[in-house]
Amino acid sequence: MNIVGYKDLDALPSSLRMYGASDYATMEPEPGKKDPDFTEHGIVGLDAIGDFWFVDWWYDQVETDVSIRAFNKLVRLWKPAKWWNEGGVIDRAIAPSIRQSMRLTNSWVAIEKLVKIADKGTKLQAFHARAHAGCVHFPIRRKWSEHVIEQLIKFPGGRWDDAADVCGLFGRGVDLMVEASIPLVQRRPQLIPFTEAWLEYNERNQKPKVRFF
Repeated sequence: MNIVGYKDLDALPSSLRMYGASDYATMEPEPGKKDPDFTEHGIVGLDAIGDFWFVDWWYDQVETDVSIRAFNKLVRLWKPAKWWNEGGVIDRAIAPSIRQSMRLTNSWVAIEKLVKIADKGTKLQAFHARAHAGCVHFPIRRKWSEHVIEQLIKFPGGRWDDAADVCGLFGRGVDLMVEASIPLVQRRPQLIPFTEAWLEYNERNQKPKVRFF
């Protein structure tokens, strides 16, 4: 896997369109019981040439009221164009709470469910293809980056795969994403003949850009 690192947010492309994805779990750790799964929220920016730039991530072993609040904070901060969840029992159970939380916190995003896929390899096929092409970027020296990349490297043999599942959602949703647009270079205004600006331009012995009709 060829994941590219970047130093900090200053190294990001000037234009990114943000997207989000989540993999929800429902339980906190309890003594004497099996360690529960993590809830994972990821934010990725898509640049003008289709590269993924991961900019933020949240994960914890918590109940859904806590993880939904974390989702709301990420939506308010990054204002993603779309958000993906994997359909299934958990998604159907918490979808009303998510919609209510968006209304109460005024943090809106279009949420789309992707069909649950049992085969782990198929889940991440599209994401792995982009990663191997060097089109996936993570910030270096971030705890959450190490958390996600470790799962991607160990997948599908690691103990945890919740973060990898979120990356799989981004890969599966890429055909529904819109690449960022590059802003036009600011152009110098055209000089109009015999105006004050045109005369000042001539006085500096510079050839004005004049169009004659």
